[in-house]
Amino acid sequence: MNRTTNGLLALVSGLALAVTGTTGALAASGDTSGAASALTAQAREAGLTARQAAQLQDRIDARLATMKTPAEQVRFDEIRAADGTRVTFGARAAGSCTSGRLCLWAGDNYDHEKLTFYKCAFRDLSDYGFNDRLTSLKNYQSKGTWAKFYNWEGHWSLKFGSTAPHKIPDLQGTEYNNVIDGVRVC
Repeated sequence: MNRTTNGLLALVSGLALAVTGTTGALAASGDTSGAASALTAQAREAGLTARQAAQLQDRIDARLATMKTPAEQVRFDEIRAADGTRVTFGARAAGSCTSGRLCLWAGDNYDHEKLTFYKCAFRDLSDYGFNDRLTSLKNYQSKGTWAKFYNWEGHWSLKFGSTAPHKIPDLQGTEYNNVIDGVRVC
């Protein structure tokens, strides 16, 4: 084999390992080859190159490794925590938020990673690797439903609230950008 062939084989092997090697959902299911194939097919259908898919998988694996709540990868670009919260990466994370949900984004104008809540409860964003990352949000819970946003300052300190339906496309330039550590959904 020549250097190019070896490099290509390494890339393909690396993608397979990235998709199957560390993903908690795949390991837990015991069906690493079938699930890995499904994730690879999803990534391909979304138009990702092998390199892009491997990079995305690395980000998902890293997030799963640091999450403090049980979670699994359910799509090539999405993690679902045991409490139903979803972390979405890539193009599907941009912009959309389903009715009845509270959606938080790490970027302005509803871009970058998205955290989606639908169950009423207090959530520590560090459980999902999302503390100090909130930059935009859509509160599409039931009309009139409050969401409250907190910062950890040795205790939970309320910073602001949002009454549904409500959206904030950009917290940059405010005292609240990238400081929120917890949210009371509902």
